[in-house]
Amino acid sequence: MAILWQRHLYTLFKPIPRKPETSRRAIVASLGGRFADELLSGMPGVLMPTFRATFGLSYAQISLLSLALDYVAVVVEPVSGVLIDLWSRRWLMAWGAFFIGLSILLMGLAPTFLLLLLAFACYGLGSGPLAHTADVVLVEAHPEAPDRIFARATLLDTLGALLSPLLITGALWLGLSWRSPLLAAGAAGLLYALLLLRTTFPPPANGEAEHDNPWQGIRANLALVLRDRQMWRWLLFLLAFDLLEAPYIFRTVWLHEHVGMSQALVGVYVALEMAVNLISLLALDHWLQRWTPRAILRLAIAGLLVLIPLWLLLPGAGARFLLALPLNFLLAVFWPIGRAQVLTSVPGRAGTVTALTSLFGLVPLPLLFGLLAEAITLTAAILVVQVGALLLLALLVRRMPEAATAGRPPAALSQS
Repeated sequence: MAILWQRHLYTLFKPIPRKPETSRRAIVASLGGRFADELLSGMPGVLMPTFRATFGLSYAQISLLSLALDYVAVVVEPVSGVLIDLWSRRWLMAWGAFFIGLSILLMGLAPTFLLLLLAFACYGLGSGPLAHTADVVLVEAHPEAPDRIFARATLLDTLGALLSPLLITGALWLGLSWRSPLLAAGAAGLLYALLLLRTTFPPPANGEAEHDNPWQGIRANLALVLRDRQMWRWLLFLLAFDLLEAPYIFRTVWLHEHVGMSQALVGVYVALEMAVNLISLLALDHWLQRWTPRAILRLAIAGLLVLIPLWLLLPGAGARFLLALPLNFLLAVFWPIGRAQVLTSVPGRAGTVTALTSLFGLVPLPLLFGLLAEAITLTAAILVVQVGALLLLALLVRRMPEAATAGRPPAALSQS
């Protein structure tokens, strides 16, 4: 049995082929971008019941917080996306780390709803430049196994998401103010920005070297990306996944108000979700060496169509904790597969593809969902939206060609 486990772990953690021109430090810094973004963005979500009580927020105001972030991001992220293919990635990532750190600091200091709204808007200035640039660096550095490196990147950012509720719950149990972990994490984000400025990243694979001016490069990249049918398939997949996640910001509020969990118990529940996500992502790295992405997605969709209604309708907190295990195990596979596939659909233009995906922020899904929740109750809104999104995902996956698993890497690639 011990030998079998050793073989399994070796297969799971064996090195992924990496381009030699991308240094290990750049890979680690990029993985750190994913980790930092998820750690810092997770804290406001866990604290949403406290925000609601402290500032007297309605469902619509909670939606506005998310909408403020999304609408700033929808301006910044398309611009930063096209710049990923043309400009210094070090400066883009440092910009992102600075503004997400500043945003969390402002959340910890905010005395009113308006300043809290400003803090959420500030996060929109940084999240895309940091996380999206990190995504592109990672998938371009691992062309033979983009799904696997993104599964590992998602594993690391899930660790960040796991730390968010643990830090909040730990601070509350120690009798500290809910503002304390926000202030500490925000300061850490600013220090990370300084570290990024001292790191060398590979230049864009197709950038200003091909064109006399950046505008010519942007137009050429957009024209190439918009003609790619495979990119459009995965772009629609990610849009459907955004619909599936639209109720996510209300999850902790629902657990507090409809299930009766305390703020501390909500933190424990979110930590459990993140722990399950970690296990799922470890398994996904293993599965992608044997199964196609399409087969994995079909299995996940079928399971969630059963689990989500049960999670919402069965009574008691215990049922939520129990069903969280398989539910979050299956939910975790969508993002790394979809994100890696769309970024690699047009080689050398991952930043331009990122700019297109950023336009999803124009669709006010959180606000629309909040208004729906006020009209038909939060439970009914979650059920209708998530089941509908899963049916749409099932249709999209059915129409996708069965992709082969990654082959063996060429000898010229390094190991990472």
